[in-house]
Amino acid sequence: MIRGIEHIGLCAADPVALAEWYCSKLGFGVVHAIEDRKTFFVRAQNGGMLEIYPAKTTTQPVDNLHTGLRHIAVAVTDVHLEISLLRAKGIEIPDALIVTTPEMTIAFFRDPEGNLLHLVERRKELP
Repeated sequence: MIRGIEHIGLCAADPVALAEWYCSKLGFGVVHAIEDRKTFFVRAQNGGMLEIYPAKTTTQPVDNLHTGLRHIAVAVTDVHLEISLLRAKGIEIPDALIVTTPEMTIAFFRDPEGNLLHLVERRKELP
């Protein structure tokens, strides 16, 4: 029986630094580390988990409309509060990338490796 998504994998040029960034900036916690392989499983408060591991090659970041996995959405209760907290930690979140609709407010930004993330504050949870 399929139970759901267990984690999303992120290849990183510097997996140690990227795992530390997710922990220090977004409040994730390392739940499992394979030190000799520089592989880290980090989990958000709601249970969402990322596996961060070494990349063999690097590529330039692409926009949100290319084929494949393009962004990681991070659930928040107050986008504007989180934007203030993240900006205070040195994370650039351009005002032009903050979008409000009747259903939600979102804000796009990138992690140090160029992966696209966005904060999501939904007015009403999806069914």
